[in-house]
Amino acid sequence: MKTKDLTFIALGAAIISAVSLLPQLQLVGPVPITLQMLAIMTVSAILGAKRGGLAVLIFLLLAAAGLPLLGGKGGLAPFVGPTVGYLIAFPIAGFFIGLVAEKTRRFLPLFIGMLIFGLGLVYLLGTFGLMAVLHLSFFDALTINTPFILGDVLKALLATTIAVRLLPLRLFRVA
Repeated sequence: MKTKDLTFIALGAAIISAVSLLPQLQLVGPVPITLQMLAIMTVSAILGAKRGGLAVLIFLLLAAAGLPLLGGKGGLAPFVGPTVGYLIAFPIAGFFIGLVAEKTRRFLPLFIGMLIFGLGLVYLLGTFGLMAVLHLSFFDALTINTPFILGDVLKALLATTIAVRLLPLRLFRVA
């Protein structure tokens, strides 16, 4: 892996980490509203599949190592709590969003990819995590996601807009 790739991966992890330190909003249920997914979708689309997925994975490793990046919490506790499914989904979603961005730099296909992987996949695995940790039915766990849908669609829209503007720059191209 080239130095440029390592640098972009580290910068991607740093951007996601910085955004994760912004205040979160706890409306209903055990899952807070954060801007993490906005950062994950944007960074992954700009960096591509491999670099984007690794940036998200490093962000999670930093949190697991104890940095307070997950709602002010660090260490392994968030990885066994109600958000475990979402956390598992983040690097997978990052990889697939990056893959879509590598294949197309057009707004609509990238936006659809962000909806499928940034929302659909993350919500699905998050729902399974809620089911396992909170002992909920699939429907009850899925219902917890409902208040987040509109905001997450807006995050996907913003992430797509940013990515489509930055992707044409040669700086971010995968060699």
